[in-house]
Amino acid sequence: MVRVKHRYILFEILYPPTTNERVTPREDFEAFSTAEQNALFTLHQRAPSTINHKSIMNSIRRSLQDHYGDVGAGSAGMLMNLKYFSNKTSTGIIRCGRAQSDTIIGAMTLIERIDNCYLTFQTLHVSGTIKKCEEYSITRTKQIMCRIGKWQNEQEYIHEFEQISADEDEIEVGDDDNE
Repeated sequence: MVRVKHRYILFEILYPPTTNERVTPREDFEAFSTAEQNALFTLHQRAPSTINHKSIMNSIRRSLQDHYGDVGAGSAGMLMNLKYFSNKTSTGIIRCGRAQSDTIIGAMTLIERIDNCYLTFQTLHVSGTIKKCEEYSITRTKQIMCRIGKWQNEQEYIHEFEQISADEDEIEVGDDDNE
């Protein structure tokens, strides 16, 4: 028996402003183009509650059907599974067959909106293991936070992360003493 090999696709949903003034006010569009920090804040928003596992999978399957037909949708959609999606970070991980990963990435890039929310899918990383996708996601988040300006460099991020971890350890120790 032959083992089915999978690929894990790490993706991010971006929310670019549109030129349609009914959807994006002119002031927001101008603020987007003035500074890199404004652009990063606009693109990397929290996903609306209407965007969830079900709506993402339905839109990808619909895009597969529209652009690749019955054969493409049947072969690619059969092994496709959304393993993780976070509304806070608008990132997710899809597991699919190795041979169909390019087809699914192509279908994802052709999606323009989900439930009247204009968006674009950006594929960040493709890997054979979910662990490597998670590691890449963490390093990418660090890079974006440094670019936004929350931290001047990665050392400040590590220092703040260690402080948060230490605070959590103290809370856990304090809870154990109360028992």
